[in-house]
Amino acid sequence: MARFIKLLIAALGVSGAAADFNVLRHLGGNGQWFPGPEVTGISSEVPSGCTVEQAAFFSRHGSRYPDTGAYAEWTNLSSRIHAAQFSVRDSTLAFLSSWTPALKYPEQQIAQVSTTGYKELYDMGATYRLRYSDLYAYSTDFTMWSNYYSSSPRVRDSARLFARGFLGPNATELGSIYALNSSDPRSFMNSLAPSDLCPAYKDSGGSPSIDTWNNIYLPPIQKRLNKLIKGGFQFTQSDVSIIPYLCGFETQITGALSPWCSVFTEDEILQYEYAQDLRYWYGTGLGTDIEKYMMLPVLDGLVHRFVDGPNATYANSDGSTFTPPKLIAAFSNDGQINQLVAAIGVFDNEPQLPANRIMKDRLFRASRIVPMRGTVGFERLSCSSGRHGTSAYVRIRLNDVVYPVANCQSGPGKLCPLSQYQSLVKKKLKQAGDFYQICNVTNPAIPTGQNSTTFLTDVTLPFATVVKP
Repeated sequence: MARFIKLLIAALGVSGAAADFNVLRHLGGNGQWFPGPEVTGISSEVPSGCTVEQAAFFSRHGSRYPDTGAYAEWTNLSSRIHAAQFSVRDSTLAFLSSWTPALKYPEQQIAQVSTTGYKELYDMGATYRLRYSDLYAYSTDFTMWSNYYSSSPRVRDSARLFARGFLGPNATELGSIYALNSSDPRSFMNSLAPSDLCPAYKDSGGSPSIDTWNNIYLPPIQKRLNKLIKGGFQFTQSDVSIIPYLCGFETQITGALSPWCSVFTEDEILQYEYAQDLRYWYGTGLGTDIEKYMMLPVLDGLVHRFVDGPNATYANSDGSTFTPPKLIAAFSNDGQINQLVAAIGVFDNEPQLPANRIMKDRLFRASRIVPMRGTVGFERLSCSSGRHGTSAYVRIRLNDVVYPVANCQSGPGKLCPLSQYQSLVKKKLKQAGDFYQICNVTNPAIPTGQNSTTFLTDVTLPFATVVKP
């Protein structure tokens, strides 16, 4: 596949791009899934003397069709192109006069999982079944979790597709997805989208930092492209800002490299990638005030499961019992995935990203964290420590790549001792404060004192709907 993409890029003549430069891996949150590059120097193999006895992942939905707002930008651009008389001076823009948005059935397709998304999720299910074969007993029931949004089913559909790849032909019989309604007041800080009930939460989209950077890097690109066009059409700065977005979405929608991917040079794509980093870092990540805390209750609930161990059984709120699966599978949206990334401790020692220049040696890159199907993985490992028996550790994988916890690396392969990781998460929760207060909650139906999730250990919560694969 990688060689095929390189040949496509070469054939389309991506201007200024090196032969091994894959534009699709530098699109921030707008690219399809790929396993991240091994940037930390830590092998993904299980360290010698260790065994994975429990695992979990939180994944973004798979590749999708554009939402309503993005599609309106596409149709506006197309209308202006076709209303104008112009010629182009460069072959990379030769497609413009005949270009139309890729959606054939927009009313049905908007915001839904695309065919590439189907493949990503089926493949993911089969991959995880093979990777964690010891954590699931053949032909037994399997429980999962997802966001539930009435406006769009793409997150719970992603969970359904994963289940089919993981469980095979009997997925509908064996699988149960608990879709959590994050707008139900009873779900406050107890869902896969805690920020939905936090009035003080605001995703700024990375502003004002991204605005500063956009005003630095976009005007020269706009000027360069418009010099290549003669006649009645000119790109606006807003048009230029969505060209890489079009590249990523059209490629995964059609299954062929979009001609928009040849419009930016390699340097310009890297400038766009940095804009995406600013969008996530200062929108929902470590560059924010309270937004970076929103997934701490979920992380705390997961660590509680890991501390209890793979065989723990819990009492549901209706008095029945529940034994969670040894592999915890959950699906959400990019905002929540990035909030979780801000909480896990991997990037705690990273400096704030400057808005007026690219920080080239940064560890945080949205392209490697929140692409479509972007996945934050956790593993509880039991490792032999000689005459002292065994010890439990935590390992974190972002899109399959091992990222060590910044201040907790004393175990084999820089693993973090589970007890130390739990202390780290509890410290973060204490720093965040009471979520009822920091969210400025005024709705009396929202419960107080809820700072950790219980949905992973209680499947009879009133705001959960069971969805079958």
